[in-house]
Amino acid sequence: MPNSSERKNLLKDNFYYSLKERLSFAQEYAINCSNRLRQVEIDKKSDYEFFQQNKLLYIFEEILNLPLNLLRSYKITKLKINLKKCLADIKVMQEEIKIYENKR
Repeated sequence: MPNSSERKNLLKDNFYYSLKERLSFAQEYAINCSNRLRQVEIDKKSDYEFFQQNKLLYIFEEILNLPLNLLRSYKITKLKINLKKCLADIKVMQEEIKIYENKR
């Protein structure tokens, strides 16, 4: 039966590894968000190129798809906010891991 100090180290080890796992998931999520935002920018460029020659079609498409465009803008804004929060989480988790590793 482990004593209290051994139990404390065991808990720290468990926390350390769960924190490292969470960090890897957060980094993967940040990469996926970043890739999605790049895809959105490419879509904007391609729409600009297409509608540059068809301005009347652009106006018609914008009016027709206004609710969908508003929803898309909301989702993109939410994605940007989530990415910023995720990057802040990554920074904090990396600092916590460094603190934990320095105590060892």
